[in-house]
Amino acid sequence: MKTKMIKGYLFVIVSAFIFGCMPLMAKLIYAEGVTPMSLVLLRNLLSLPILACLAFARHGSLKIPLRALPKMSLIALMGCSITPILLFYSYQYINSGTATVLHFIYPAVVVIFGMLFLKSRVRAGNIVSLVLCLAGILLFYDPNAGFHPLGFALALLSGISYAAYILLLSGFRYKEEIKGFTFCFYVAAVCSVVMLAVCLISGNLAFPRSLLGWGLCLLFALTLNVGAVLFFQMGTFLIGGERASILSTVEPITSLFAGVIVFDEKLSALTVIGAVLVLSASVLIAVLDAKKKEK
Repeated sequence: MKTKMIKGYLFVIVSAFIFGCMPLMAKLIYAEGVTPMSLVLLRNLLSLPILACLAFARHGSLKIPLRALPKMSLIALMGCSITPILLFYSYQYINSGTATVLHFIYPAVVVIFGMLFLKSRVRAGNIVSLVLCLAGILLFYDPNAGFHPLGFALALLSGISYAAYILLLSGFRYKEEIKGFTFCFYVAAVCSVVMLAVCLISGNLAFPRSLLGWGLCLLFALTLNVGAVLFFQMGTFLIGGERASILSTVEPITSLFAGVIVFDEKLSALTVIGAVLVLSASVLIAVLDAKKKEK
């Protein structure tokens, strides 16, 4: 059990680190003429052949129980389609930093939804971790960024939809029957269909202008869908939605420091304090779990 929890922590933290580096590569791909919506489509579509090969190599087939398909489709819609659509559209009205802060209300929403709908037991340590996490995220907020009601609403809704995705993922009943690569393949397939429709309807379909752009898109797809998404799903299966949602707040910290290292962006004192609070929340929840296992 202890090894299982440690693996779960590591999977989620590695996933958050990869997701945190995602904006750096996305900037390069956008420069190739790809729109944000098209990138979500390509990220899922280009990963399908690799995920299929890995599923056959590791699990022997892509066969799944038909009764699991509706739940898997809902997980795909909430986590990989609705969430990025809401978040990307919020960028049209508010800056990405403010949108990120609002999006990261999802750990609190996971706890609240768990209490209301799943009758989850809320531990004092988890509440303290949650408060530290939210306080740290709020310190990333730029008060000079301005206010736009629709942008704020879209970013908040992206956090709520991602919280729903985490809870659906942690409560997935077929995790023993449907292994990692197979699960990721079907999630990516559903997302590809949905995002293709969204791109065509909205006029956002745009492909890379060069071979370099296609190469970056392929690398992006493999890094995220074969790496980050798979690690997050496996980690959530092992440690549950509450812990996974709090630990995944390492993602914006990674983005901030990657921006400093790669693009020479500046960090304020408040941002550094916020990063320390978020990391403290992640460490606290792991330490409390370790002590609980020792009793």
